[in-house]
Amino acid sequence: MSWDEFLALPDGDRVEFTQGRAVVSPPPTFAHQEICLRLRDALRAGLGTDTIVAVATGWVDAAEQWTRIPDLMVLGRAPADGAVVTEPPLVVVEVLSSNRRSDLVVKAVEYHREGAGQYWVVDPRDQTIDVFVRAPAAWHRLHRMTVETPTAEVSVGEGVGVRRFTLRLPDILR
Repeated sequence: MSWDEFLALPDGDRVEFTQGRAVVSPPPTFAHQEICLRLRDALRAGLGTDTIVAVATGWVDAAEQWTRIPDLMVLGRAPADGAVVTEPPLVVVEVLSSNRRSDLVVKAVEYHREGAGQYWVVDPRDQTIDVFVRAPAAWHRLHRMTVETPTAEVSVGEGVGVRRFTLRLPDILR
C-alpha cells in the first residue's frame, strides 16, 4: 500500500502505517484502557495538571511515511492543528497485550529512530513497568518496577523543563 492510499483510508479505524504496510489493530480491551487511564492520571498528578498526555493518538512522520498509535504519549506541546502528533514525544508508552513482539522489538526500534525521549513498557501479565531512556544507538533501561521494587523516581523532559515524580506500580497495575 502506498502512503497516499493509506492517507485516503476512512477515519475511525485504528490503522498504523510502517514499512509500506497498513497495520490494523483490534480495539483495546477495557482492562488495557483502564491501565492507560490510570497511567495518564498518575503522570498528570506527578508532573502537573498542565502536562500534555495523549491517549491512543496518532504520531505521524509524513517524510518517513510512518505513523503509529502509541497507547500513551507525554508531549512537549499539543499538536498545532489538534489532529496528530508530528514532533517526537517526551515519553511513549506501550501496554503489552497480544502483540508483545511488535511492542518490544518493532515499535521500540521505530520509536527510537523517530526521536522519542523515553520508551515505557507496561506489562500487565508480568506485573512490571520498564522505563527506557534514549541512548545514541538504542534504548537504555533506567528503571524496572516489579512487585518487589514497586516505585521509581522518574524524570520527564529536557533541560530546564525536566520534572521529577515517583511512579508507583500499584497505582497503575492493580
